[in-house]
Amino acid sequence: MDGIRSKLRYRAENKAESVCYTYKQHFAAANFYRALSRALDGLIFAAAALILATNFWGVMPNRYIAIPALLIAAITGYRRGTNLQDRAEEFRRSARRYHALFDEYRDFLSITVASNEVSTEEVRAEFNRLSNDRRELNQTTPDASGIWYRYIKWKGEDRIREEITTTPETREALSNKPK
Repeated sequence: MDGIRSKLRYRAENKAESVCYTYKQHFAAANFYRALSRALDGLIFAAAALILATNFWGVMPNRYIAIPALLIAAITGYRRGTNLQDRAEEFRRSARRYHALFDEYRDFLSITVASNEVSTEEVRAEFNRLSNDRRELNQTTPDASGIWYRYIKWKGEDRIREEITTTPETREALSNKPK
């Protein structure tokens, strides 16, 4: 393989790994928002059930009935203000787009770059197209950095790294390189 193709392969591997990391990050963010939304739904249900139980069975003194009602109002206001369901779907759509781009990079590395029938200029043109697609995608997708930072602190950096890091074996598999 000539020098230019080797460099293009190396750069494409790096970009494919970055795209892979990002799509995993966006799926994790989507799952976080979905779980948070479901947890808040559970709290609303529990508070409503407490109000109902107090009305029928006197579970707690009536003077405290405002507490679960205020909890419901606060959670509803928060959910409306943050659009949790919309954020979850936004990250899921973004993750799917990154995953599709990752598949394109993988095909590029294992088929286009590896093929002797494709000229170096064609390889370069395809690399440039993929790089352009990646840049455009990076500019139009939601930013998960703040959420991701909190998630890493909560879950632990080593555990997250295991979930999202592409191993050397994966990088080799991307390019169909022998071990």
